[in-house]
Amino acid sequence: MADTTYRMDGHKLYWHLDRVNDWMNGKRVAPLHIDVGLSKGCNIKCHYCFGAVQGNRYQEGKDIYFAREPLLQYMKEAGEVGVRSMALIGEAEPLLNPNVYEAIAVGKQAGVDMALGTNGVLFDTGRNGEQALEHLTWIRFNISAASQKSYQLLHGSPDFDVLVEKIKFCVAVKKSMNLPVTIGFQMVLTPQDVNEALPLVKLAKELGVDYLEIKHCGDTVNNDLGIFNKLGMYDQFREILLQAEQESTDTLKVIVKWGNIDRKGKRNYNCCLGTPFLLYSSGDGKLYPCGMFFSYREKEFCLGDLTKQSFKEIVESDAYWDIMKKIQTDIKVHEECYASCKTNAINEFLYTLKNPPQHINFI
Repeated sequence: MADTTYRMDGHKLYWHLDRVNDWMNGKRVAPLHIDVGLSKGCNIKCHYCFGAVQGNRYQEGKDIYFAREPLLQYMKEAGEVGVRSMALIGEAEPLLNPNVYEAIAVGKQAGVDMALGTNGVLFDTGRNGEQALEHLTWIRFNISAASQKSYQLLHGSPDFDVLVEKIKFCVAVKKSMNLPVTIGFQMVLTPQDVNEALPLVKLAKELGVDYLEIKHCGDTVNNDLGIFNKLGMYDQFREILLQAEQESTDTLKVIVKWGNIDRKGKRNYNCCLGTPFLLYSSGDGKLYPCGMFFSYREKEFCLGDLTKQSFKEIVESDAYWDIMKKIQTDIKVHEECYASCKTNAINEFLYTLKNPPQHINFI
């Protein structure tokens, strides 16, 4: 079933052709989107956590987070440079950062569309939470279990009921204030939790959220999470996923990201071109062209330290663009890049533009 509402299983560069054309003409362009990490810790421990291979230290990292002053300056400069969206999502739990609510407001006021990806347990149900919902384009709750028992097993936390109340709060505020914010669930699909898909559809309907996104679990080529070597297993889940999709209604979209499930970590391009359009910053304020480099070849590909340098200074530097070129020439995408790469759909589009077929006028 095609997702025409959100296009989560593809890309949206068609609506940013001004910047794509500048890039095609050799200009230095500002990134369109940044995934922003805000902390190095988490209050729960999901069994599939990709952040665990990026620097998420769970409870041990709860006091390591992006400091207030450089974070707010980052938000302001992102708008000035021309960033169009930022998702506070990162490698760990953003709500562990006490500055998260202020960052959302400052980013939005700077002209950047803001989003939040969270496990939701720590979401403030006071005025901070209301103001966040007023400024967010979307908020997405990471949830792969539909009951207290399965939540404890899969997320390593007893806080299922707490999370449900936080979701109810967000839905109620959206309705009472008539806010445009989109509220969604994200299920990270693994062999251990596949049977939670249909119960999650039911929970999503009961709570009144706008969508349930089901995506396969990302993993490194070294199989650090035990998923990369099981990508072929996802074919066995097709019937359940199709049933879940068929539960979509006018008010709830069930979206299965078939692209990553079907391609099984394989790529149709030979180099990564999308990094100038999509950046990642870590919970301690480092900026990277890909989340993979939080813990892999990080010294080579770190673009700068936002706690010591301004975002504008980094993006406009020759060193930044030297690394963008190095990504294209030095990274072996078929051997090094992890499954479920967020830049994949962008790369396929840009690679096609850069490598046109013959006789292009015969459309």
